[in-house]
Formats: sequence, structure tokens, C-alpha cells
Amino acid sequence: MEVISRGTVGGIPLGDALKSKTFPAFEVLPSGRWLAGFKASEKKADARYKSVWMTWSDDQGTSWVPAFVPVELPEVSGRVGQAISIYFLALGGSQVLLVINWVDESDPEAPFYDPSDESLKDTRIFWSMSEDSGAHWSTPQLIDTTGLGGPAPLTGPPILLGDGSLLCQLEINKYKADPSKWVHRSAMLRSIDGGVTWPEVRIVTDYPDWYFWDQRPNVLQDGRTLVNYFWTLDGKRNEYLNVHEAISSDGGASWCFPTDTGIYGQPGRPVQLEDGRILLICIDRSVVPIISVWIKDSLESPFTKVGDVYQADLPKQDSRYVSMNEAWSEMAKFSVGHPQLLYLGGSEVLAYFYAGVQTDSTEINYIHVSLK
Repeated sequence: MEVISRGTVGGIPLGDALKSKTFPAFEVLPSGRWLAGFKASEKKADARYKSVWMTWSDDQGTSWVPAFVPVELPEVSGRVGQAISIYFLALGGSQVLLVINWVDESDPEAPFYDPSDESLKDTRIFWSMSEDSGAHWSTPQLIDTTGLGGPAPLTGPPILLGDGSLLCQLEINKYKADPSKWVHRSAMLRSIDGGVTWPEVRIVTDYPDWYFWDQRPNVLQDGRTLVNYFWTLDGKRNEYLNVHEAISSDGGASWCFPTDTGIYGQPGRPVQLEDGRILLICIDRSVVPIISVWIKDSLESPFTKVGDVYQADLPKQDSRYVSMNEAWSEMAKFSVGHPQLLYLGGSEVLAYFYAGVQTDSTEINYIHVSLK
């Protein structure tokens, strides 16, 4: 693994309202432009003011345009909300799809996650389109997720399949005042009209007492096979397990039960190189926060470690044995996280993540690497 360059996303204004930068999103356009987005707030957990920003670089990170808020989200059913995550998908030429999470802020004092009943604030998804490589965006449109039965946080960018259909990845959680047991579900919405409507729901995981969190899927070269990785918590034993992998051979319509990869930690989005090898990025916070890249020759092969791309000079930030509420409390304190991979062509990828020495003061970092 050769490091070509490394850096921090620039063009971001100073100020307390943007001190905490998390949930990074990158996309590369046919022109070579790198789009970068992130959530900004004055602190990481339960901030009063939250927003999503974006910028871009046309010289592989040497310079960045001034960051800006791409769209303003309207109220939902008369309730004010704020944006908490943003993701991009290049659709060809200068066309880009954006999906963005809205969270209910009609009660700003309420926590995003309520430990008393394991519920989330109402969380919805909007989409918008750019025809000029991200400079301007259409009026955001609300995706109908009311039939899912719970808040719908995004877990990453949309996916373009070989048949031209789109998948929007998300989690289904539990509404406030829902008396039923929380069964965490990973899911996808499918669109066959370029993202205008998303009527089809595809359930990825739906297993009581299994928390396959933060699904990280991507489509392989055949345009139909999807591989998906999960940060895995055993809810019966209150124990984090190794990263698990699930595969769909039919565009996400059906999935196998996730299996153990042998890698401990929280995974990011995988990519497939042109020679067919599959790369996975993962953060292990059990000793010190360390981000590593793993590789395997095919879906059937085991992973081997390529190397570490980042190690923080910090103590461990999570515990292997945790209750649900302890797990959420630890997540709120992470100062390094959400590592992802973006394929740049050939044997080159971009690894990106948020990092800082303090929980509430983080930047968006990236590392451009080549895999020989």
C-alpha cells in the first residue's frame, strides 16, 4: 500500500457551530471532481444546532471551494427539523443525486436516542438533484418512509445497480412511545425512476436481539451482487462481535444471514478494484483508535490485513461488553470514526473519516492510497 497524499477537507468556515465535523461523505465525479460533505455542530451529541455542509476539490484535495449548505429542508407535518447527514451519488456527466437526513427538532431538549425506551427522534429522508456537478441543487423532496414503522436514519450513499435502478440504504429504528420490543432492521429503498419515487422496501437484516448496525454495502462489478458489512452487537450477551458480512446476488432483493469476517471493529464501505479484489476499511477502538485496510481476492476468500492508515494517540474509546444504553453513551464520545472507502479507478482508493483529539472538535481527514 502506497500513500499518495493525505489531508483535511478545507474551505470550512471557523466558528463554534462547525467545531464538530462528523458523518463524512465523498464522491468522485466523471470530471475528477471530489465532492465532500459532512455534519457540523457545536458538539457531537445532542447539539442544539446541526447542519450539513459540502465543498469540492478539482485538484485532488490541494484546494477546496468555500463550504456551503447545499439545501434548506422544510418542515415535516408542521414540525421543524435539522439536517444530520448527507450523501452523494454520481449519475454520469454532471448529474449528482443527494440524499439527506432530517431529524425532528420540535422538542430540542429531547435526546436523539432516548435510553428510557430505546427510541429515536423521528428521522426522515429527502432527496435532491444537481445538474452542474454539485454547484446547485433542486428543491429537496421528501421520501415517503411512513410505512417503515420507525425513524429512518441513512447509513451511507445511494447505490446505482447495473440495471439502472437505485438503492437508498437506511436503518429502521423505534419511535418514541412505541411499547414494543426494539428489533433493529437494516433496509434499502429501491427506485426505478432515477430517484423520483422509492416505493420498494428491501429488508436486509431483521433479527431480534441482533444489532447489525451501520450497514456498509456496495455493488460489485457485475452490477447485481451486493456485499454488506456490519458493526455487530449481540443483544443477548451484550457483546460486540467481529464485523459480519452479508451478500445479495439479486440486487438486494434477498440476503443471507451475516457471517463472521474475523475482523474486530466498526467497518466502512467496501470497494472492488478492477482486478476483482475487495477492500474493506475498519476502525478498532478497543486498545487505541486505529483504522486499518483489509483485502481479499474474491467473495469466498478470507480477508488479510493490508496495513494501518491512521492511529490516534488516544486511549481506547469503546468496550467489548456493553449494554445497549452503554453502547450509545460510548458512541457519543467517539472522536475518531466513520471510516469509508471511495474507489478512484485502477488500484487507487480514497480512505476518509473524522478525527480529533477531543470529542467535540473534529475534522474530516482523507488519505489517497494505491494498492499494487
